[in-house]
Amino acid sequence: MVVAPKTAFQRVNEQYLPRPSLRTRTGTKAQPRKKGRYILNVLIVTFAVIVLLSRFAFIIESQYRVEKLKAEVTKIAGENERLKVKVANLKSTERIERIAKVDLKMQEPGEDQVIYLDK
Repeated sequence: MVVAPKTAFQRVNEQYLPRPSLRTRTGTKAQPRKKGRYILNVLIVTFAVIVLLSRFAFIIESQYRVEKLKAEVTKIAGENERLKVKVANLKSTERIERIAKVDLKMQEPGEDQVIYLDK
């Protein structure tokens, strides 16, 4: 449905001529109060987005550090197992006996060198 714009008519010499309306809007200039609210809303939304993005960045950085520490724990656990095996090999009685006989020139005691104590 097409509607003609509202115009006021004035009577001049028994003829009705359209009189231009006093309230014509040629541009949509926002009022200062509306502009201020718009700018405030934009600033609030921008601040909220920045806060959310910084939180996500912090979470991602924390996850990266956790993964790095997990890899380090795995590496240290492997090294710990290797060192436990090495300690077990160094504590073996065969190795200690071989070092005592070969390197330190020790020998097992004879029958006359062993004294048993009775309680």
